[in-house]
Amino acid sequence: MSSGQASAEVRGVLLPLQEGQLLLPNAAVCEVVSYRTPDTPSTTVPDWLLGTFVWRNHALPLIAFERLLGRDAGEVGLRARVAVCNTLNGNDQLPYIGILLRSAPHLVRVTEAAIVPFAGEEPRHEMVASRVIINGVDAWIPDLDALESALSAFPL
Repeated sequence: MSSGQASAEVRGVLLPLQEGQLLLPNAAVCEVVSYRTPDTPSTTVPDWLLGTFVWRNHALPLIAFERLLGRDAGEVGLRARVAVCNTLNGNDQLPYIGILLRSAPHLVRVTEAAIVPFAGEEPRHEMVASRVIINGVDAWIPDLDALESALSAFPL
């Protein structure tokens, strides 16, 4: 790239989990709200699906992403938040999902210079599109399509 060209930049958001961080485009996150205890699911669901809560007259599934990866989600602390995220497939029954966060997210500028692929060995998980290092921070990029498909299997 010549010095006269502007570097492509995407505004992103790092969503802090108990044991890591998710990286999403800022446009994928509608709002971050204070955590409130979700309603218990009426049917048997996996442990990563914590239940549902109401946001702007929509019942959203609340997920613990770490549990999807087989990791410990820890206890919900006083600083816990929920990232309300858009789904991608235009499903009227599931327009949003909630992701449990340890604390408030951080905005980041994602540029070619700021992001590199993770070089370590780790088994690939179907809910993770990629693992990267952004500005020195290890982060997972979730596969929102796969997550939405997995959620559609459970009536909420």
